[in-house]
Amino acid sequence: MWALKWFLAVIMILVILGFALQNSSQTVDVVFLSSAWQAQSVQLWLVIYASFGLGVLFWLAVSIFQVLELKTTIRKLKKESRGVQSELESLRNLSIGEDDAGYQLKEEA
Repeated sequence: MWALKWFLAVIMILVILGFALQNSSQTVDVVFLSSAWQAQSVQLWLVIYASFGLGVLFWLAVSIFQVLELKTTIRKLKKESRGVQSELESLRNLSIGEDDAGYQLKEEA
């Protein structure tokens, strides 16, 4: 299985390198935020890879917040589970005789 993963990684790297080499002569002008930042004659492959990298970083930031939220929920549910478990243990340890004695006293009265 690990060999298949490495093989697919090598194929992906070759495709990416092939794309970059085929587009190495293409240049574009980049305008960001209504001419707040401009760059002229930037290679196309660089713009595409930079956009992809920024997208990955944005995805990572969003994922970190989701993971932290899920961990908080898990912690809260574990605490609740421990409370329910301790209540169940106390009910298991309750003697049947104790419960019957209280019932019999109410009947006699």
